[in-house]
This record gives sequence, structure tokens and C-alpha cells, in this order.
Amino acid sequence: MKAPKNTVKRSAEAGFTLIELLVVISVIAVLAGLLVGLAPQATARIRESRTRAELQKVITGIEAYKARFGVYPPDHVTGAAADGTPVVDSIIHPLFYELTGVMVVRQGKEGYFVPVADSDAVDARLLPTQLEAVFRRDGFVNAQPTNAIRRLFRMDFKASQHAQISDNPDIEVLVAPVPWPPNSGFTPPIPSRPRLNPWRYNSSNPIHNPGSYDIWAEIIVRGRKEIIGNWKN
Repeated sequence: MKAPKNTVKRSAEAGFTLIELLVVISVIAVLAGLLVGLAPQATARIRESRTRAELQKVITGIEAYKARFGVYPPDHVTGAAADGTPVVDSIIHPLFYELTGVMVVRQGKEGYFVPVADSDAVDARLLPTQLEAVFRRDGFVNAQPTNAIRRLFRMDFKASQHAQISDNPDIEVLVAPVPWPPNSGFTPPIPSRPRLNPWRYNSSNPIHNPGSYDIWAEIIVRGRKEIIGNWKN
């Protein structure tokens, strides 16, 4: 019995020719190349977006603190310029402690502070002499005795939003959501902790917001340093 005349024709129509396959492969390769090229841009936008979102959270906390105490959280003044202008260390500052609150355990020479956010740590106590050595301050504005802890201004941060910058004493700072990349060509903000990227803060001598405060983060995006702060859109 002879096969129907159109059997071969149907088989050919059901498949792809070599030229058609090459065209499909070429299109897929072009699309893949476009996606690979756009990936770094998408990653950069995500990092910037996350940083701006956390910036707004910190700003909200600072403004609420100002409404509560009538002043902005203190920063870290290291000295004064010849004209008397305060010189500020914008990287290492007590903002984390002021926004989360600290408990005062005993008074006088035997007294010390315990950060509420780290109250379950093994050695969370901070001595006034240690604070003087790190922040050039011997205390905090947002501090209360342990029996008056409810009167503290308390703001919560996730574990990823603050980090330890030293072991003795155990000092923590607020950190941006984008770590400092290794081998970036830029000096890490805290060389002893090269991956940490702290929020920078200046309320004593703000350059961009006179009479208020500057809060910003520096992130490395595609080999460039980007500044995300409360004076930039």
C-alpha cells in the first residue's frame, strides 16, 4: 500500500529548518546579552532604593527624638576649628544609643550604662570613661534609671541595621544596608571593620542643613561613590 502523498510534506512542516533554528538562537543570545547588560543597573537601583528607604526611617526617628527632647541627638565633636566651629567625626557617633535609649545602672563612680537594644548581651555595660574615650561625652541625653525605662524614647532597629565597631568597649553604630565592597579602591570608613558602612551624622555643624542636621551614607555603585543624604532627592 502506498503512503499518502502529503506525508512527507506534513513532516517537513512540523519541524524547523536550520535557518529558523539559527534565527531563534540569535534572538535568544541578543536578549541574554541585554539582560546581562541591564543587571548591574538593576542592582544599583535596588541598593540605592534600600538605602533611601532606611534613610527615611532614621530621619523619622531623629525628628521624633527632636519633638521629645527639643534638641537633635548629639553627635561626636572631636574639637574646634580656629574660628570656634565644632569639628565633628561624622562616622563614629552615639546616634544608635540616643535613638534606642540606654539604662542607667547606679549613679556616681560605680554607675554605668546599658543600651536597651543590647541589654541581653553578655557585657553590654558602658562606663562613662569609655564613652569619653570614644565619643568625648560621659553620658547620653536619652537615658533613664532602670526603674524608669518606660520614659525612654525607644526606636527599634533590625540586627542588620547596626553593627559593632570595637570590642573593648563594645561600641555600635547604625549602618547602611549596603556594605562597603572589598577592593573598591576607596578607603573603608572604619578600616578595622572594612565591610561596615556606617551612617554619617552631623548635628553640631551641618554643612547642608544649617540649624538642623546632616545624615547620609556613602555607597559604591559601579565603581563610583554615591552619597544618599537628607539634602538630596
